[in-house]
Amino acid sequence: MVASPIRRLINLVSGLLGAVLFGFAAGATWMVPSMMFGRALPALALPVGWALGYVVRRWLRFEGVAGAVLAAGATLLASAYVGCLVAAATIAGMMGVGFAQAISDAGPAMLVSLARLAQGPADLGLYLAGAILAALVAWPLGRRRG
Repeated sequence: MVASPIRRLINLVSGLLGAVLFGFAAGATWMVPSMMFGRALPALALPVGWALGYVVRRWLRFEGVAGAVLAAGATLLASAYVGCLVAAATIAGMMGVGFAQAISDAGPAMLVSLARLAQGPADLGLYLAGAILAALVAWPLGRRRG
């Protein structure tokens, strides 16, 4: 049975929404050890990428190119989100205000700019490696026929 184009579009949109939500959740979870150590931990992009690749393939049930792109995008979204959260936490600590107050006062544009300034080439390389790992985990490499 062939799925209709409308059904495929609905599946893709719901998969995109799921990948975005899982990306934000992974970034928020990634924030916990980052705050525990008081700095961003870009090496966690690898386990986060593996987890998001697994989630996209097993829970969202996307494989192939669509699954790889969704998993890599979710990993890059989580990396950007944790960078913004670390920037907000740094502002909150330096200014002596609450975390939510720092987020609302700084605004998204300032948080993105501060997160981008804080990233070095090695950090960006680790984020890219995490995205590649996520894509590889989401891609079906070879199945055993049972």
